[in-house]
Amino acid sequence: MTHSYFKRFATLSIICLCIAPAHAEPPRDLAAHILAAHNATRAEIGVQPLRWDARLAADAGRWAQHLAQINALEHWGSHGEPSNGEGENLWMGSRGYFSVEQMINTWAAEKTAFRRAHRWEDDFVHVGHYTQMVWRITTSVGCAIASNAQFDILVCRYSPQGNFLGQAPY
Repeated sequence: MTHSYFKRFATLSIICLCIAPAHAEPPRDLAAHILAAHNATRAEIGVQPLRWDARLAADAGRWAQHLAQINALEHWGSHGEPSNGEGENLWMGSRGYFSVEQMINTWAAEKTAFRRAHRWEDDFVHVGHYTQMVWRITTSVGCAIASNAQFDILVCRYSPQGNFLGQAPY
């Protein structure tokens, strides 16, 4: 059975604690903005667009609420929970200061490190969010944002999951 590289690095997360100069209001149609940001990144390399999955979004929402309550980032599965074949990206930043596009573009920006990596697995910590976003067999995404007094937390779930050892992202 092939295990996702993602599960071996369950603590991988980007934490952005920067304060942006302007307050970012959440878009009216969060799902459309999230999907557009992901698909723009996928289009850059010619990978088929993702579709929105309400079940993945619901899973992401429950996990985002949990993370907001514990005020920390932990990947689902870091305590032995089943992956359900879902990949996951996490983001955390100062509450109310970042647009959803800025959040997702943090992951997309890993593309520059991906180009420098001989093999993506060799630099997983710096490219794993990007490779999950563009993994060729991934067809669906669902995301949610939860907040606490200090932070906004974005959780995106992907199906089928990516980041499998020995496989190329695209």
